[in-house]
Amino acid sequence: MDVHRLDKDNYGSPYAEQLERGFQGLRFTGLLEKDFREFYIAQNLPRARLSGLIALIVVLAVTCIDLLLGSNAGGPLNTLRLGILCPLLVIIGAAISVPAAQRYYTEVVSVGVTLIGFVVTYIAHLGALAGSSYVLAGLVLVVLYGCLFLGLLFNVAVAIAAILIAGHFVTGIAVGLPFDALSYSAAILGGAAVIGCISTYNLEHALRTNFLETRLLNELAERDGMTGLYNRRIFDDYMERLWRQSRREGTSVAIIFVDIDFFKVFNDLYGHQAGDDCLKRVAKCIARGAKRPFDFAARYGGEEFVLVLYGPPDDYARSVPEQIHREVLELGIPHAGSQAASYVTVSVGMAFARPETTRSLAGAIQAADEALYQAKREGRNRVVLRDADGDEVETGNFRVIQRDLA
Repeated sequence: MDVHRLDKDNYGSPYAEQLERGFQGLRFTGLLEKDFREFYIAQNLPRARLSGLIALIVVLAVTCIDLLLGSNAGGPLNTLRLGILCPLLVIIGAAISVPAAQRYYTEVVSVGVTLIGFVVTYIAHLGALAGSSYVLAGLVLVVLYGCLFLGLLFNVAVAIAAILIAGHFVTGIAVGLPFDALSYSAAILGGAAVIGCISTYNLEHALRTNFLETRLLNELAERDGMTGLYNRRIFDDYMERLWRQSRREGTSVAIIFVDIDFFKVFNDLYGHQAGDDCLKRVAKCIARGAKRPFDFAARYGGEEFVLVLYGPPDDYARSVPEQIHREVLELGIPHAGSQAASYVTVSVGMAFARPETTRSLAGAIQAADEALYQAKREGRNRVVLRDADGDEVETGNFRVIQRDLA
C-alpha cells in the first residue's frame, strides 16, 4: 500500500502532506518537527543508555590500566579522566535516564559530548608529546560516539564533529605538535566523521519516514474510509478523554449532531455512487467547523455526523451549526425526493454542556441528540440549539443519579 498517496485530500493529513513534499533538509514543517524530535529521542534512549554505560566503563578501564602499568603521564591524565570525563558521562547518563531531564536531552548531550571531545583532545595531545601512539583512537571513538550512539540529530552530529576536528587541529598547533602529524590525524578524524555523519543521516531519514508512515497508518485506522472523518470508535474514546479534560479545566463542550435529510430516499433515487459523493461533500462542510486544537469531527453512523467544539459557548461556537447548515445548502446537490427542499439539506442539533459532578457524558450526548431529533420533528432543514446545563433538561442519562444521603 502506498501510504504516500493515501486519500489525504479527504481530511488534510499533515503526515501525508509531509510525505508528499519530502524532507530532503531533514526537517518537517510546523508541529510535526517537535513531535518527531520527541519520537526520535524516545527511539534512541535505550541505545544511548547502553552506550553511555559502555563509555564510562571504558574510561574507568583505561584509568585502571594506567594505574597498573604506572605510566608517567598517568597521574595528570587520570585526574582529567576521573575529574572531568566521568562526571560529564554521569551528567549525560542523567539526561538519558531521568524523565524530568529528558526534555533537555539534546542540549545536555550536545554540550557534554563536545566537552568530552575537548578533554580527550587535550589528553591525546599530552600523550602525543609523551610519545604515545594510541591516542588518536580515543578521538576517533569520541567522534563516532557522538555521531552514532547518542541519538543526536544529523545537523547536531555534523556540528559537533566539525567543532572537534577544528579543536583538535587548533589546540595541536598551540601545544607545538608537528603540522604534518596534525594534518594526518585530522584527515583520519575527518574520515571517521564522514562515515559517522552519513550513517546518522541515513538513520534519521529512515526514522523520519517510519514516523510519518506509522502515524499516517494509525490515523487512517482512526478514520472513516468514506468521508475521512474520525470513526465512531475514535469518537467514543476521544470524547471520554476530552470530557475528563474539560472537567479538570471547567471548560464547556459543544456537541453538534448533523443528519442529512431524507438520505435513504436520495440513495434510492440517485444511486449509491451519488450517495457516497454526497456524504463526502457534506463531511467536508462539517470538518471545516473543527478549527481549534481540540475540536474534532466524526462520522457517527450512516448519514449522521458529530462535531465537538472545546471551549466556552462564544459567538464562534454558536455560529458553527448555522454555518454547516448554510454551506450544505449552498452545495446545491439536487434532491427531488426531499420533503424539506429541492436540494440536499441537513438537520442540526447542538447542546452546550459544562462537565460538573452532576453531569454525565452520556447525558450531554443525549441532549445534543434530542436537539437533533427536535429539528427533525419540526420539519428538518433547520438548526436547534440547546443548553445542556439548563435545569429544564431531564434526559435519561443527563443527570447523574444521586444517592439519598439523608
